[in-house]
Amino acid sequence: MKPIAFLLALFLIATSTRAQTPCCQPHAGPGCADADCAAAVCALDPFCCTSDWDTRCATEASVVCTACRPAPGCTPPPATLADSEPCGASNDDPCASIAGAGRHLPLDTVAAGSVWATPTMRDVDWFEVTLTAPARLRVELWSAGPLGAIILDDACPPTVHAESVDGCPATCEACLPAGVWRIAVRSLLFEALPCGDPLGGYAVRAHAEPCQPAAPANDRCDSAAIAAIGVVAFDTTDASTEPAWLPPMCDEGSGLALTNDVWFAFTAPQTGQYTFSTCGLAEFDSRIALYDQCGGSVLACSDDACADGGANMTAGLICAQTVLVRVGGWGHGAAGALQIVPDLGSGCECPGDLDGNGEIDASDAAVLLLCFGDPGGPADIDGDGEVGSADLGLLLLLNGPCS
Repeated sequence: MKPIAFLLALFLIATSTRAQTPCCQPHAGPGCADADCAAAVCALDPFCCTSDWDTRCATEASVVCTACRPAPGCTPPPATLADSEPCGASNDDPCASIAGAGRHLPLDTVAAGSVWATPTMRDVDWFEVTLTAPARLRVELWSAGPLGAIILDDACPPTVHAESVDGCPATCEACLPAGVWRIAVRSLLFEALPCGDPLGGYAVRAHAEPCQPAAPANDRCDSAAIAAIGVVAFDTTDASTEPAWLPPMCDEGSGLALTNDVWFAFTAPQTGQYTFSTCGLAEFDSRIALYDQCGGSVLACSDDACADGGANMTAGLICAQTVLVRVGGWGHGAAGALQIVPDLGSGCECPGDLDGNGEIDASDAAVLLLCFGDPGGPADIDGDGEVGSADLGLLLLLNGPCS
């Protein structure tokens, strides 16, 4: 009976601890103290009641739970620029088909505004800032609601250079070259935020200080740094955000944002499973994704895999296969490291063993046929730059156990 009593005691302690944990703050473990609030949040985001009550869950609580709405006290400085867009309208998007124009925001000037949202749409307010010399642009956003700001370039579609998370003030910053830069303000959530709701009002200010932009050498996919098994350091502080897509499967409850990213190219030394992780190694809420090529398919992805906001994903790779690892965050960048750990299968000394089972057989032929016509890769056994009938012939000649 002692073991059962001991386990019951541990369960009661854990349950009691969770019951005393406020819904307004992120914490390890699912659920929170207020059952009604937890039920409302988890109806929107089941992750919050099956895994950890993370920053996203706490942000959602600030919208749907009255007790978590910010108390008075976050007072913005007086605004000198009034809102020029009627609530309910969204007509200042510089990249819209009907050309809009973001409001000019002089540095160190406070502008007022308001945004709205529905479950399927959200208003975005646009501002433009001009830097006459390289500078670290810092944006501060005051609001009682779950609003955030983004710093983007003036291209269409734009590249994100920094993104704030919830806070009062919510802040984001980036070291940028001279030119025109855009600031977007919007609700962090697609929720009902009607016109006139105080949670949609905000004040925003931009400040600049001299800096020298120093984007990482592996800031873009086509300049990915070489990574090997072990630990490789990175710093995404001044990295830009590449417009590489993430599929819906990568949404683990916190959306699909992946900002301030850097890239690594990894070639599998052997066939087998490989784990890519930032758990315990990054100083920010990190996210990683694995691509088969620049602009290609996502092979694996991870967001909130551990309590510190780190990511951890596993993918099966075949000998000599090169993949691209994208490492970024949600809201900002910082220093960290990526660890690659193998669970090895067959080595590269048996080039026809495409599935890594130690034998060249029908399953390897099936893998080769799936790759038929590809420009090279592990299935290109004869190395002529294309997977074709010659490779299939070689595979049939090599049929049998790897020596």
